[in-house]
Amino acid sequence: MMKKTYLILLMSLIIFSCKKENQSEGYLNPEDYDAQLLGIPKAQIDSIRKSEERKQAVLRKVSYELDSATTIDVMLPISNFLKDYSFSGDISLTDPNATSVPEGFEYPESISIQNPISDGDSGELILVGKSANANIFPVSDIKKFNEPEKILFEDKNALLYVDGYGRKKMYYRQYNPANSTYYLYTAEVPKYNDPKLQYASLFSTYKKAQNLLAFDKETLPENLTWEKIKPSLSEPEFKNYQVYYKSLEKELKYFLKDNDSVNINRDKMQFYFYRDEDHSKNTFNQVGILGNSEFAGTFEDLNFDNRMYSGYFKQIYARDDEFRFIRNISENSILMKATQVGYSSNTVSYYIISSIKTEKGQFYLISPTNENGNDLTSFMNDYFSRHLKI
Repeated sequence: MMKKTYLILLMSLIIFSCKKENQSEGYLNPEDYDAQLLGIPKAQIDSIRKSEERKQAVLRKVSYELDSATTIDVMLPISNFLKDYSFSGDISLTDPNATSVPEGFEYPESISIQNPISDGDSGELILVGKSANANIFPVSDIKKFNEPEKILFEDKNALLYVDGYGRKKMYYRQYNPANSTYYLYTAEVPKYNDPKLQYASLFSTYKKAQNLLAFDKETLPENLTWEKIKPSLSEPEFKNYQVYYKSLEKELKYFLKDNDSVNINRDKMQFYFYRDEDHSKNTFNQVGILGNSEFAGTFEDLNFDNRMYSGYFKQIYARDDEFRFIRNISENSILMKATQVGYSSNTVSYYIISSIKTEKGQFYLISPTNENGNDLTSFMNDYFSRHLKI
């Protein structure tokens, strides 16, 4: 009897223990829940935030035409640009459960902020509108209408938080009393496999938002180099840019033979990289020839047997379209101007062409750029051409 009672007690303890374990699986304590929601320890998040705060922003003024009567100026990192956007984003400015919008309410204009590595929508928007109310769309309303699961940072104008799905979001407001214009910067950072990159992107975006109207912080173009720009990039941006140049380096080392080429074409980032067999055999550097001669003519006038026209420009220009040297960017790179001659008007574009001479032959790297040859791609291409090691 004693033995039977002992067995019953033992079984009861096992069942109770299993039941308790099952309950703990469904109900995490707050510390465990925070750790699961955040993905990495809070101390590591704070370290990432401080790292992004220390970076010196490299800014330029960007003008954008909202409509035929309204143009706005904002300050953006050199790696960013503005693009039309027709939606209001993923952060609710007003009560999403309301059956009607407040009287006189108008949604602000939406502009997407992107960089050359953005795939479609980057998740960053500037919402611009007019109001006599300097405190329009307060942070308290954003908290009320979006229900943050974990707030990372909050002040009068900013809210950085993680929602119930683990998405990292930012809201930042600025108001310019001089023209009664408000600027709302909303963002949901991209999904990375590594949570550390998500937080780096979030805090980098916050810093970008803080500098949106910092017109006194513009970096003069003549003072820019890739070496100066590189430390200002967020870790995700830098890693993404590295992918392209490591890919080009691999192409050069292993795949580009004879007159082979590789063409990487994105919205604002294009590379045409090729090996010129004739130039390799004859130790001919067309970048140097074009720069030294200050070439001005047509594509048909390009001297020496070359693929500069047939390989890249042929898909865009006719042989009698104009091609002109503008300036040397370095010993390796030149800025060229191409003019597509039309019946009623001409279309002008600019290109950086970099020469890369190695023991594996003569290579050229071509990318579109701006009229000054001082966009991010130009700086990176020139640096790549001068420091490539194989």
